[in-house]
Amino acid sequence: MKLSKIVAASTLLFATLPAFAATAFFDFSDLEYVKGKSTGLLPSEPSSGYFACTGADLCSSNVDNKKAALGGDLKYTVNGITATATAQYFSQNKWTTASVVQDSENGHNFAKQIGAGLGVYHTSGDSSDDNITNKEKLVLSFAGPVKLDAAFLRSDGHDTAWKKGATLLLNGVEYNLAGSLLPENLVGSVFTFEFGGKKADQFYLGGMTVSAVPEPSSYAMLLGGIGLMGLIARRRKQQA
Repeated sequence: MKLSKIVAASTLLFATLPAFAATAFFDFSDLEYVKGKSTGLLPSEPSSGYFACTGADLCSSNVDNKKAALGGDLKYTVNGITATATAQYFSQNKWTTASVVQDSENGHNFAKQIGAGLGVYHTSGDSSDDNITNKEKLVLSFAGPVKLDAAFLRSDGHDTAWKKGATLLLNGVEYNLAGSLLPENLVGSVFTFEFGGKKADQFYLGGMTVSAVPEPSSYAMLLGGIGLMGLIARRRKQQA
């Protein structure tokens, strides 16, 4: 192989490496309704894939219609990473399909922990329940493994005022509800945020930060690329 082709191949390889270590911040609470238009972090899927609901919110199905089926999803893409949100409701001893809602807040201010975020609807035509409450679970899925660096939670009042010692279940493990949740070494492609624990209280998923985790083959490509560049450097030095 000619040196120019080797260099070109190596350049292409290294150009793909940043994607392996990408970090994405999803501010689901950033949804405002200004002059009849939704602004902020909107779903990245075509608008035909989600519905305006309960006035200023966005939903994965037409929850305003009592006859509409529940289900669907909301997809968000940030920095090349796509998070797919779905919802479930525990009924008759099993998890059933529910709808996801992104709740709006015109006074949204992430720094001051003001806003709502993603919640769950389990009854069509009932706009009174748009957060994550009794028997409800929000599911965030990714195409590949990511590390959950932080989860940002908001209370029913669109702030961080929960009852003392309030809890939730993250992937089935109890955590205290807080504005910022920093789990240690939590890696996966699916994360569940569920009402539960010893002092369960309702909440929204206001946002999350995730980092892509390289597949083992990606590490092999990286090491191979480094070795190849080293070989090229040695050959050029010998020819000089």
